[in-house]
Amino acid sequence: MTFPNDFWQHPKIEPLSDGAFRAFVEMNGYSRMQDLDGRIPVGIARKRWKPRAIQELLATHPTRPVLLQHGDDYVLRDYAQHQETRAEREARVARNTENGRRGGRPRKNPQETQSVTDPEPTGNPERTEKKAEIEIEIETEEIPTESLSSEAALAAPRPEIESLLDLLDAEILRNGSKPPSRTQKNRDAVRLMLDRDGRTVEQIETAIRWCQADPFWRSNILSAAKLREKYDQLRLAAQRDQAQRRSTRLTPEERARQTYAELSGTAPLSIDPPRETKP
Repeated sequence: MTFPNDFWQHPKIEPLSDGAFRAFVEMNGYSRMQDLDGRIPVGIARKRWKPRAIQELLATHPTRPVLLQHGDDYVLRDYAQHQETRAEREARVARNTENGRRGGRPRKNPQETQSVTDPEPTGNPERTEKKAEIEIEIETEEIPTESLSSEAALAAPRPEIESLLDLLDAEILRNGSKPPSRTQKNRDAVRLMLDRDGRTVEQIETAIRWCQADPFWRSNILSAAKLREKYDQLRLAAQRDQAQRRSTRLTPEERARQTYAELSGTAPLSIDPPRETKP
């Protein structure tokens, strides 16, 4: 997210209250992270920012306010002049991916590297060409693999990840807390729970609803990153809670059957990772 160094002195920005100024900056950041190109659904905006701050932004100018409403969206005026658009980001990702495939990003002026071999008036042309190739390879700048993988993750959003983050936001909001920012760190946390930890979408949904319904955990799990960090503790707490509930409802015979099923591994908790079944 970028702004001119003196943007805070702009006649439309400088008079803003602290709340409206923060809302304006956060709207730009949210639109950038979500690839919305300056358009934010009205429903989401009203959940994230106070109505007074939104109205203040809408009234910054009689005909050209910094924020305007088009149908069901709020639109940040001149967004593309200051922030990277989705098309620009996708083009950058494609360039970086291609450079990574080739082993690095060429220097802006490769002629300087080539000139190392130009002064040689005589000699084996084949040797000269090979030397130039070696010099160019040495002068390339490698792109870190982690950067490429992060860019690839941004280029290929996954609906199930966004759906789980939406659920967590909604549950946190229902408890009266502010939902976390939709950062790449939180997206990676959900992706890793699915891809590396072996959790299913249904298990993560259950964990989100359970922790946000628990008086203790709702104040400790306020982001997807924290949910992944504490997932095993949540699982054990849910097991204890489930066991207590069963002990108060089941008859002795039913409790014995349930205990046998749990000990034999045929009745896993819903937020446990799926068990592998032998053929």
